Amino acid sequence: MIDLSGKVALVTGASRGVGSGIAKVLAACGADVVVNYHVSTDKAKEITEYIQASGKKAIAVQADVTRPEDVERMVQIVTDKFGQVDILVNNAGFNRLKPILDITVEDWDCSLNLNLRSHFLTSKAVLPGMLKHGWGRIIGVSSISGQRGGLSGDVDYSAAKAGILGFTRCLARHVADNGVTVNAVALGYIWTDSMEGVRKEKKERLINQILVLRLGTIDECGATVAFLASEEAAYITGETITMNGGVHID
Repeated sequence: MIDLSGKVALVTGASRGVGSGIAKVLAACGADVVVNYHVSTDKAKEITEYIQASGKKAIAVQADVTRPEDVERMVQIVTDKFGQVDILVNNAGFNRLKPILDITVEDWDCSLNLNLRSHFLTSKAVLPGMLKHGWGRIIGVSSISGQRGGLSGDVDYSAAKAGILGFTRCLARHVADNGVTVNAVALGYIWTDSMEGVRKEKKERLINQILVLRLGTIDECGATVAFLASEEAAYITGETITMNGGVHID
């Protein structure tokens, strides 16, 4: 049902985890995909080759999305290769899971830069092309931590993820009449390779909090993003799609 043929999608932090799932699903829906990565060269190559093997176009582009010069260079590379960016998925992020008394000023700045500043920089960089062509999709990956607050005292991460929701609503107001929609996806507990080292008991405690009694998958994250990127979702903007299996019902 979802056809993204002819569209170019840039996914930040796409070399692993949720980002890799989003990149693969967008490619499966027909989009040409740009796999952004910072340091995981081998992982980015693996995802790119996986997409290319399916017959779709994909390139990997290294960039630190907290640095304006890196973002501008990345967008220029994509523009030279594909002509434009139609779909931007702001996925890059991380969480140290530190309580506030252990968070340093450097930790705070690093978290806000990657989890929130990057959304501003990448969105600003791709918007001129989207506005010129009269079509675009900007999708931010947020978290239930931005809705209810993190459970580990991780105020830096929660503040950044809440900021994404405000950024989404505000930007949506300013670009909707130009054919550009801006939405967010607030994720709950998703199974990624980073959870492989989590103790069985902790996984069971997490799952017992979730109404559907399982963790989400990166493919499900990709499917939700693909829908928001589609023509079928053209009437949805400024919204947050909550995807957490019922662990947090607002």
